[in-house]
Amino acid sequence: MSELIVSRFGGNAAANSAEVKKTLEIIKADSARRFLVVSAPGSTSENVGVTDLLYMCYSSCQNNEDYSVMLGAISDRYKEIIDGLEMDFDIDTEILALKKSLAMGMDIDYIGSRGEYIIAKILAAFLGWEFVDASSIIFFNRDGTPDREKTFMTADATLKNLDRAVIPSFYGSLPNGKIKTFVRGDCDTAGALVACSVKADVFEKWSEDAKIYSADPAVIPNAEIIRNVTYAETIEMNYIGINIVKDSVAFMLNEFGIPMKICSTHTPEESIMLITPKLPENISRGMVACIAGHNNFTAVRISKYGMNKVFGLDEKLFGVFSKHRIACQHYLTGIHKMSIILKDPIFDLRRDQIINDIKGVASPESITVEKGLSLIAIVGEGMGTVHGTFSKIFDALAKADIKVKMVDQGSDDLNIIIGVHDEDYEKAIKALYHSIVRHEEDWE
Repeated sequence: MSELIVSRFGGNAAANSAEVKKTLEIIKADSARRFLVVSAPGSTSENVGVTDLLYMCYSSCQNNEDYSVMLGAISDRYKEIIDGLEMDFDIDTEILALKKSLAMGMDIDYIGSRGEYIIAKILAAFLGWEFVDASSIIFFNRDGTPDREKTFMTADATLKNLDRAVIPSFYGSLPNGKIKTFVRGDCDTAGALVACSVKADVFEKWSEDAKIYSADPAVIPNAEIIRNVTYAETIEMNYIGINIVKDSVAFMLNEFGIPMKICSTHTPEESIMLITPKLPENISRGMVACIAGHNNFTAVRISKYGMNKVFGLDEKLFGVFSKHRIACQHYLTGIHKMSIILKDPIFDLRRDQIINDIKGVASPESITVEKGLSLIAIVGEGMGTVHGTFSKIFDALAKADIKVKMVDQGSDDLNIIIGVHDEDYEKAIKALYHSIVRHEEDWE
């Protein structure tokens, strides 16, 4: 049986007729691309994105203000695409239906979903493919979370009988049949739900610039492009700010064993990145996928003799930060000390109150606060099990005269996190990158 690919295109791929033509050429280039999941036309240097225009129409309508200019701008965006494709499509009827929906008081989710709805109908008409309304195959629970089981069952039953189809992203339907949109920027979830429903061989994500670097290119100008990672590495990379795909999407595709290709519409002939449950055996890659981090963290260090023997003390300490709605990024414990690492401006505003609360629940010998810390994560499959990893890390930092403030190794051997002073952040990134990615002894 031939390969089946689900292709997901973002708003840039439908921004204007020129971009749409690129998208269509990509789709036609591989007959295995059978299901196309699309976003509404995105913003350009000249135009506001269609979804934003729809929200502006909704807001103006709710305030009894004139929204004809925004509605006209939406119509013009689609007309430019239709004219550029030299096709016959009745956009006036779609815009009239949108206007009636606004007048009828349809809710914001319904209005916001029409951008994807209309572009999907246009592309389906041009390609001669089936149009499948997302509200008929993608479902949400009452609490707004995706109803995976109903979606998988319904989408599979619908799509398995179709050779090819175009599906809008960004929305589905609630148990009462009302339209429900995903959070802005979460349209990959819709594509992944379709891919898992049809048990696709590959899920493609297409965007303008899809390159992810093995280190911050602002610090390492010639950093290598990451070509192969696992879903587990992807989730770790998300945590340190290298956002490839949402955790929930990575978990879902990993569960179904579906590889994900990250592709660029600028270079459609090559896959920028391949994400898989496990690294393919024919792939040669170093143990480290990337090195990245953030600065401006704060460490709250609590000392109490024999605190490791005090039952429930850690729960009480975390309860203090939870009470103040502050997330603890990391914590390190010893026999007599605990360090809690956080990054939240609320702490600075409530510092004295938080310290008093800690004293109240823990009666510590001392509490110290250290600001200006950077956390650097070194991410790679099985890195912790490779002989000599730690020595390479600390040798590199020692040679660069960098003082290590903390070390935290993940229990799954996927990452090692190093804490350094903010002023040493860039120097540490360079030292680690050249030592354990490039394996260079003298790089300065």
